[in-house]
Amino acid sequence: MEAGFCSLCQGLIGARDLREALQGLARALVKHLGVKGCTVRLLDAKARTLQIVAAYGLSKEYLKKGPVRLQEHPVDERVLRGEVVSTLDITKEPHVLYLKEAKKEGICSVLSVPLMAEGRAIGVVRVYTSRPHRFSPEEIERVRFLAAIGGAVAERARLLAQMQALLQSAQAMTASLSLKEVLQRLLEGAVKALGAKAASVRLLEPDGQNLQVAAAHGLSQEYLKKGPVLVKKSPLDRECLACKVVNIVDVKRTRKLQYPQEVLKEGIRGLIGVPLVLRGRVIGVLRLYTAVPYKFSPQEVDFLQALACQGAIAIENARLYEHVRREYEELKRDVWRWYDWGERFPQRL
Repeated sequence: MEAGFCSLCQGLIGARDLREALQGLARALVKHLGVKGCTVRLLDAKARTLQIVAAYGLSKEYLKKGPVRLQEHPVDERVLRGEVVSTLDITKEPHVLYLKEAKKEGICSVLSVPLMAEGRAIGVVRVYTSRPHRFSPEEIERVRFLAAIGGAVAERARLLAQMQALLQSAQAMTASLSLKEVLQRLLEGAVKALGAKAASVRLLEPDGQNLQVAAAHGLSQEYLKKGPVLVKKSPLDRECLACKVVNIVDVKRTRKLQYPQEVLKEGIRGLIGVPLVLRGRVIGVLRLYTAVPYKFSPQEVDFLQALACQGAIAIENARLYEHVRREYEELKRDVWRWYDWGERFPQRL
């Protein structure tokens, strides 16, 4: 490959900001291929949509035309399975989403290539021309190559976001001894890093029969007050308390929930339960909820288990602090009682 193309690749690989890198990818593809425009969309698997993160050569009006929902666009379903889809003239294709807007924009041919990361498609790179154009094998390979680099940059950004969430929860543990505050930050970090709908932490009561809410993020008060979670009536939580990670891909197709109707009413379609383990003993459950059916990846599970580990440590620290504080208060009362100091310490003579 020519020196300019190699320099572009090095620039993408060394980029720190995801949007800046993908914007550079879109701009470079337009200039190197001499085409009308380019877009880069990342998959929001939990919402089943493709969200635009970079574009070049296209009008703002066209880019704001609306979301790409996978159920409405079979072409992107194919691309996300790893296929390259080239359409010679989209004005003659019945399956095209936003056909009227594409005609107005002056788009004719479109090449769609998967944005790959670790062997899976995480988005779509699209290249547009204003005239009918059959993309050559060399052009397709060049787009695939740059898309692979873009995918690696996006994956690095995802890992960085998860590391930042772990760091922030660790910082919260050292900055505060308030259990609720620490768990709240932990849940907010999990929801943000994984793009989920909501999250909660429930702790096991001393009798081992109930799980009580210790913190929640993104859930309504109505849902949180739906009733007690009884271990004997919740197969999901029994498995978690047996130290298992439980991913319910679609709540409509499971019998592991104690309150299935309330879960659906809350707009929850997928969830994962991760045990909170402290010194080999499960003390509670971290749950993450999604608005669509969803299977969490091994990498996401690892991230949640790391957060659950931090949560368990935070719980232990808070309990130890509360224990020390109670003992101190009891000791102080005993000292006052032993010396009969009344309301205040005696003054020195």
